Amino acid sequence: MRWGFPISLLLLLGVVPLIIFLHSLRPRGLTVKTTTLFLWERLLKERTVGSRLGRLLKKNLPLVLQLLSAAILVTTLADPSLLSYGAPAGDSVVVIDLSASMKAKAPSGSRFEQARKELVSLIEAMPSGQRMMVIGAGAAPRLLSPFTADKKKLRDLARALQPTDGPGDIKEATLFAHSFLRRASRDHVTVISDGAFDGAEGLPWNSPHLRLVQVQGPSDNVGIINFELRRMPSPSGAYEVMVGVRNFTSHAVSAPLAVTIGEKRLAQENIEIAPQQSRALIYRYSGPLASRATATVALEDDFPTDNRAYLALSEYRPLGVLYVGKGNPFLEHLFRSLNLRVSRLERLDPHSLSSALREHDVIVLDGVPSPPLVAGNFLLINTVGSGLPL
Repeated sequence: MRWGFPISLLLLLGVVPLIIFLHSLRPRGLTVKTTTLFLWERLLKERTVGSRLGRLLKKNLPLVLQLLSAAILVTTLADPSLLSYGAPAGDSVVVIDLSASMKAKAPSGSRFEQARKELVSLIEAMPSGQRMMVIGAGAAPRLLSPFTADKKKLRDLARALQPTDGPGDIKEATLFAHSFLRRASRDHVTVISDGAFDGAEGLPWNSPHLRLVQVQGPSDNVGIINFELRRMPSPSGAYEVMVGVRNFTSHAVSAPLAVTIGEKRLAQENIEIAPQQSRALIYRYSGPLASRATATVALEDDFPTDNRAYLALSEYRPLGVLYVGKGNPFLEHLFRSLNLRVSRLERLDPHSLSSALREHDVIVLDGVPSPPLVAGNFLLINTVGSGLPL
């Protein structure tokens, strides 16, 4: 038996005393003794126990009926669901969390290893005739196995599953799994996850068609949450490197942080982070961009995956712009701030359009007649492109 809203049963604690109290307020008959009552008293004493109980039940029949009605009403509100006595259990749709958080340590192995054991247990417990579907909850829901009753195939799938290095949309995968349930059936969805996902509180876990198997473990973690590099708005060719680190624990930590670009160490320091707080650190870098930048937090915690972050880098080639016009101080300021490579002409000859497109990334026509345009990147200001369908 499964209860949809078991908290409704607490209503009995208030309803039953209230009914008994109201029943005690009903008017009672007046007892008057006469000289012949001793004959009836002797006769009643000679009655069997069963007759006495029957008389007592008949005397309090309204009270018994009221209590029974209240019990039936409250039980109905609790939404009971019978899952046995020969009724088919229905097919099962299992959603398994494939997000990076499942790589965190658990009492035995990782959280994902614990989730794998839970999946195998569900497979072994499948009754004869029941089918199972498996959906992986990664960045997008993924159908790993359609409905099947082949336990060997499902066990092989469970052994081959691995978590990803990205986030997982568990709520979307759960809604996707729910779409496979047949109406008016005993089909159900089982979600195997650590519960660390957005929208978990909004799902109806008390429903007979949805169940959460939560795998848990320690949560002592300090991780990198941001790692970016950007060119500074100046002609110096300098860059800014930003590293964001968050302390997910309940105590303050001192985290050793190291940042390297290629073989060059850009920064190495210990940063103090308060409980459940984040730090953003910015470092300035000048020089050639190597193929990779690395940020490392040298801590032993329960989730080592986010202790290291990488950036793939390449040398920046300034965007080539051909400006055709009589001059525009606003555009000149924009070109300087973006560090663009700008060539200038007062007018563009149609015969030189093809060569201009090969030598430049963008052609800006500012208030001058436009030649017949071909495929390419054009920015038209105060002019109309010749040959454009308007």
